[in-house]
Amino acid sequence: MAKITSKSQTVLHLATLSAQDQFVENLIKLLSPYPEVLETVDCNGRTALHNSVLCGRIRMVEALVRSNPNLTQLADNEGRVPLGISAKEASMHKEITWFLAKSTTDNGPSQPFSSQSAIDTILDLTHSGHHDITLYLVKKYPHLISMRSTTHNISILDMLARMESHFPSGTRLSVLEALIYKCIPVDLNYEPTNKSSDPALQCLTRSIWNAAKIVVPIIKRTHEVKLGHMVTIELAKQVCIAFSRSRTTEITNFLVQGDTLGEATARGITEIMKLCIQFFPEDIWLSPDDNRLAIHILTAVHYRQERIVRLFLKETSTNQLSFVRAPLELSGVIMEEATQYQHAAAEYYSSFNVVTNVAGAAFQMQRELQWYKAVESRSTRYPALGYFGGKTFWARFVEEHQDLLKSGEKWMKDTANSCMLVSTLIATVLFAAAFTVPGGNDDKTGVPVLLGRDSVLVFAISDALGLFSSVMAILLFLAILTSRYEAQDFLYLLPKKIIMGLCFLFLSLAFMLVAFTATLTIVLDKRMEWVLIPITLLASFPVALFVGLQLPLLLQMVKSTYGPSIFRPEAIWDGVKYTEQDR
Repeated sequence: MAKITSKSQTVLHLATLSAQDQFVENLIKLLSPYPEVLETVDCNGRTALHNSVLCGRIRMVEALVRSNPNLTQLADNEGRVPLGISAKEASMHKEITWFLAKSTTDNGPSQPFSSQSAIDTILDLTHSGHHDITLYLVKKYPHLISMRSTTHNISILDMLARMESHFPSGTRLSVLEALIYKCIPVDLNYEPTNKSSDPALQCLTRSIWNAAKIVVPIIKRTHEVKLGHMVTIELAKQVCIAFSRSRTTEITNFLVQGDTLGEATARGITEIMKLCIQFFPEDIWLSPDDNRLAIHILTAVHYRQERIVRLFLKETSTNQLSFVRAPLELSGVIMEEATQYQHAAAEYYSSFNVVTNVAGAAFQMQRELQWYKAVESRSTRYPALGYFGGKTFWARFVEEHQDLLKSGEKWMKDTANSCMLVSTLIATVLFAAAFTVPGGNDDKTGVPVLLGRDSVLVFAISDALGLFSSVMAILLFLAILTSRYEAQDFLYLLPKKIIMGLCFLFLSLAFMLVAFTATLTIVLDKRMEWVLIPITLLASFPVALFVGLQLPLLLQMVKSTYGPSIFRPEAIWDGVKYTEQDR
């Protein structure tokens, strides 16, 4: 029980700092008749529980709390209870944080969830990504939802608006992960079971997915990602629900103080923008003297957040798209907004960190052109908007994108050179194979001896098609190398050429392997038929490898060139489900 160091530490303090689990448990047993001794503090006002939390030892934490539950309520000299220390300084030990969140109450002199510093603990939990713990605490103590930190002047929603990687809109998934993400069921423990479906079927489906998570690691990772997304969105929704009952001025102050909408727009967090539009429409669709909607659209164009822009698009009676307008319809203001939109589209910020699925610098340049053309098409009705600062918007665009233009040219040339080398090798092999038909030729007529066989016919056709495809690929890649590489060429001309070149390269490789398999069939004839199957499987392996490595790149190119336009309206209320409690 004695304090044996210059920092007023006891043996128990030293044992917890040394992470000696078994020794600490033995000490606690010895001190069980005197539970108040566990509350002894050092010179920093910390108990043994504070030290155990810092060391991240769940065994010591559980043993101390079981012996004396009051330890969770004791604050150190800085006013932090063990939960506050775990949230900030031991944020990696989520198991300990969960245990302390369930064990800590709002009793005692420290009142961990009633003091002004309580929001700092909540914000630390949110910053650490423990949104499920934050959600648990704000449901238990609803007053925390509306609190704002006096130190940093931010709220829970402000913090979430700066964490785009915790939302689906800010997470990049592979094709397989996206498919699993869409199919895998995730039920939050506070959501009711879907009563419209068969409970037995639900139980069976959940059991199958649980077994799959154990066997297949990618399913487990995707499930954790989706669960994290759902918890984050639910936390943001609970904040919006709490504030939706406030007065309009209070809502405006709440959103403006932390620049919630500005941060969410710049980072492309459509989930927060949708929630704010659903719960605070009067603050989004602006008033006649405060054009906040135009500011949101301009920010989205500046930061190339296409999904944010889609939220503010509407379809006109002529099947054309335009931005949703405010009650203010003065022509001068409209022209000024259109000028700002086009100027923002002409600018380029290399520090953008937008989650896109474009392939290389060339297609990043294509995406910039698509943004410029899309904004320009909505500004052409104002002839005076052709110039800004003494230059045309197009001249400004080309000037701002010179570095990206050079990077795109280098990427396109390097890709074309590499692919052209492979196409040339395939063409050389197939051209030589055309004059060395398996089985040889007749000495008198020059006709192939085995001309009547099906395998020879397959060889001849596949060899001819492969040679034709490889030559076409060579010509297309050569056309890329000899292009002018002007800015507008990156919109359609160059992407079309490289897409067609890669397609013909893939076909030539496939036809070459078919010709090889046909030749092997002729050579082996009926002597070693068992070899044909493994050889055919091995021949198909390079094709499968090429598809696995290059097909995602090709699909990205096709989607970027021929896919849907950047500017297309996105429904705000699709997939929205609220319970009676939410309403």
